[in-house]
Amino acid sequence: MRVRIKIRILACLAIMIAICMMSGCMSRKEQDRRNEELVAAYPEEVKAYLEERYGREFCVDPKPIGRGGSPIPFASEDYFTCKYVAWENEEDGYAFWTEVYPVSLKDNRIAEIKDNYCWKFVSRIIKEEFSARWREVAEEDTKIVMDTYSSIRFGETLDEDSEIKEAIESITVPALLDISIICPPGLGLSEEELCNELEVITNDFYEEYMQGSPHRLWVRVYETYTKEDFLKIEPEKSEQYFWKVKESTYKDNSGFPVELKLKARVNINK
Repeated sequence: MRVRIKIRILACLAIMIAICMMSGCMSRKEQDRRNEELVAAYPEEVKAYLEERYGREFCVDPKPIGRGGSPIPFASEDYFTCKYVAWENEEDGYAFWTEVYPVSLKDNRIAEIKDNYCWKFVSRIIKEEFSARWREVAEEDTKIVMDTYSSIRFGETLDEDSEIKEAIESITVPALLDISIICPPGLGLSEEELCNELEVITNDFYEEYMQGSPHRLWVRVYETYTKEDFLKIEPEKSEQYFWKVKESTYKDNSGFPVELKLKARVNINK
């Protein structure tokens, strides 16, 4: 009799375990299906976020550019982010990166969305600052192109009216600002004079706006081979090509439409 009771108990336990396993499997499948739906809706969520934040229309490429890992160094790999290219909804609208941060790998509801649209305005005021400083050295026209080598991230308080120091302090991940000052031929300065002047300009800018930050600053001076080449430079277009948010239309997929001569460089890697 006791044996039969034990057998019945074991049979009941086996049935209960099987039911729990089936229930858990169905629950996981339901969560996976839900997560797929959430990820598929990311582009529309990004679009709504951008339009609410900036008060204008945007387009978002529905195809993510891969999945990144955690934005926190040395964090668990049990996490992902989705990057999308977005652009102003107008002809040749400014393009930039956006990134979606989900709650977790298992829960793909959106925890946060970040974008670098403000780089359009930040880079503009930094370039104006360098142009003004350069005009004190040489009277020639310049075109300034900026690259960051990554999808730079800003804090939520930044907007198009922010000042340079506020913008740089708002960068949430250590960045490299790579500034190219491009001049037409005939600078009229010796190599030594050019290097000395560039070092002063770069150090002054760093001390005024970047001192104490984790960011690096590289500044280079280039000269075009002809005045016609100089006129072909389009800074905003080159910057978007460097960021790979737009496909380059220049030869060999270059960021510049012409060849340039490097005349001087200063790197601050504090």
